[in-house]
Amino acid sequence: MKYDFDKVWDRVNTDSIKWDRQFKFGVPTGLIPFWIADTDFATLPAAVTAIKERLDHPLFGYTSTSKKTMETVRAWYKRRHNVDLPIEAFSPSEGVVTSIWFSLRGFTEPGDQVLVFTPVYDPFFVAIRTQDRKEVDCPLLYKDGRYEIDWEDFEKKLAGGVKAIIFCNPHNPVGRIWTREEVEKVVLLCRKYSVWLFSDEIHGDVALYGNQYTSAACFADVYDKMIVYTAISKTFNMAGLHSSCSIIPNPEYRKKQEASLREAWLMSPNCLCNAAIEACYTYGDEWVDEQNAYLTENAEFIIRYLAEHAPEIKPVKPEGTYLMWLDCSALGMSSDEIQKCLADHYGIAVGGGASYGGDGAHFLRFNFGCPRKTLEAGMEKLAQFVADHRK
Repeated sequence: MKYDFDKVWDRVNTDSIKWDRQFKFGVPTGLIPFWIADTDFATLPAAVTAIKERLDHPLFGYTSTSKKTMETVRAWYKRRHNVDLPIEAFSPSEGVVTSIWFSLRGFTEPGDQVLVFTPVYDPFFVAIRTQDRKEVDCPLLYKDGRYEIDWEDFEKKLAGGVKAIIFCNPHNPVGRIWTREEVEKVVLLCRKYSVWLFSDEIHGDVALYGNQYTSAACFADVYDKMIVYTAISKTFNMAGLHSSCSIIPNPEYRKKQEASLREAWLMSPNCLCNAAIEACYTYGDEWVDEQNAYLTENAEFIIRYLAEHAPEIKPVKPEGTYLMWLDCSALGMSSDEIQKCLADHYGIAVGGGASYGGDGAHFLRFNFGCPRKTLEAGMEKLAQFVADHRK
């Protein structure tokens, strides 16, 4: 590989939430972290260089994101994901969750039903509940180690008055990359019932085992009552820059989304983000491909290791993301209990599954976006926990 994903970087004392803010586990720091969803890989070198060059200009006043920057996003999505939309459809923002929050505010009303496919990324629940919208759960079907959409239940709930859905593709935490046929079916059902489609696709570039992610924006010519959210944050490990892009095919909806954000004085990412975005989406193809290959190897390592050393834990093979959804139901403990035990006695921080809803109460979410040496240490501790539990 051209890029070194095996290198272990010391992130302690860098204000990393993952490494330096482990208070939810009862300590400030000291645990090997496999919880919050950023990676331990150095980002694209070209992006670092671009930021340094921007820093050479010693003025950092109010900044907007130009069409020049958004053109690199548009070109990336056309080149890698077959999304062919005009530059006007790409709208910069400060974060995906923030943008979803303001989409709910701008396009739905208090009391409206908003559907999510559980288990799912838990900030979706907060965005719905804090704005007095009514959460409608559509539990995914878990069968033979894989999750599927319950299409009958989904359509029944759309017909029952749902006004919007928050879709997640690739799906966090279960790791599904929905097929092109599945994404199209979601879009067509939203069209049938005139439902808003808010599609979080922040992990879209992280495709494993040769899987291909299909953006909902590929079907904008069929139905444009949608907003797709993406960012460099997960793909290039740049969440700390707080930038994102919303793909909004309908010009009137774009104006309304941007107006909703402006009411909170949210108008553009910070001045360093523009340089990073342009570099990532111009020079990042090979880096992303190599990262995906490395992550696929990491996923395979986990699957093999658990099968040999801790078969009680059943991993859900991820198609995308760097998050492994681990079925721990055979252990007879809740995810909260396992999470606490691993932190208190085995020195690792792992995400509990209960907060994701659905069947998450007996699952863990394990972040494998790290060098192999770190991953091996985590797997050894997890296997030791299982061995001790058997006694």
